[in-house]
Amino acid sequence: MTTKMNRTYVYGSIIRAPESPGVSGAKQLAQQLERHFSQTHGRHYQKGEVVYQPGDVDESLYYIKSGKVKLAYLDESGRKLTLTILGEGEIFGEMVLIGKGKRELMAQVLQEAFIYEIERVHFLELLRQDPELSLEVMELFGRRTRDIERKLEDLVFKDIPTRLSRQILQLIEEHGVETGDGIQIDFKITHKELADLIGSARENTTSALNRLAKEGILDKKRYRITVKDEARLKEKSGS
Repeated sequence: MTTKMNRTYVYGSIIRAPESPGVSGAKQLAQQLERHFSQTHGRHYQKGEVVYQPGDVDESLYYIKSGKVKLAYLDESGRKLTLTILGEGEIFGEMVLIGKGKRELMAQVLQEAFIYEIERVHFLELLRQDPELSLEVMELFGRRTRDIERKLEDLVFKDIPTRLSRQILQLIEEHGVETGDGIQIDFKITHKELADLIGSARENTTSALNRLAKEGILDKKRYRITVKDEARLKEKSGS
C-alpha cells in the first residue's frame, strides 16, 4: 500500500500543492485552473508521445489533469537534457505569455496523461480578470528560472554521484509516495531518463545508482526507485 507524500517541496511549480487538511492557496489555484482548462480542448496522451518539440509554432498553454510530462532541451546532435518532470495540477508552455510562439523545449509524456490545452489569448483574458492569478503565474516564472539556475550549478560544480543524489531527492520530494519499504518515486523511470535529468551518460548514471543500491540507500526494481535511507542520501547530495 502506498500513501501520497505530505512534504514541503523546494523545486517544482507553484500550482501543485502538498496535500493537507486545509485547502491551501496553491491548491485553490490548481482547482481554479482546472475549471478553466476543463472547458477547453483536452486529450489523452500515451507514454512517449510528444506534445510539442523545438521549432514548433504553438500559441497554447497546457494543464496536466493526470500523468507526467518532461520538459527537455535538445541540441542539434539529438542529445537531451531534461529540465524537469511535471505532474498533476501543473501547467507548461507558459513562455507563450511573453510572446514566444516558437517552442525552444520538447514536452514529452513520461507517463500516460490527460492534458488540457488553452490558447494564449484566452489565458491572457483570465489573467486580466484575476490579478491574483497573474501574480501566481509570475511566481511560476520565477520558480522555474531558479530551477534552471540550480540545474546549471549542479552541471558545472557537482560530480555525477552528487547530481544523482540531488536529483533523486528532488524526485521523491515532488513525486514521492510512502511505502512500507521507504519513499518511492510514483512512476517508472529508466536509467537513461535519470541520465538525461543530470546531464550524464547512461553508463555512468547506472554505476552511481548501483553504488547507492549496494550501500542500502535505495532499492531499484523494474524501473521503480525506492529511497530507504533519506538521511544518507542527503549526505551524498551535500545537503
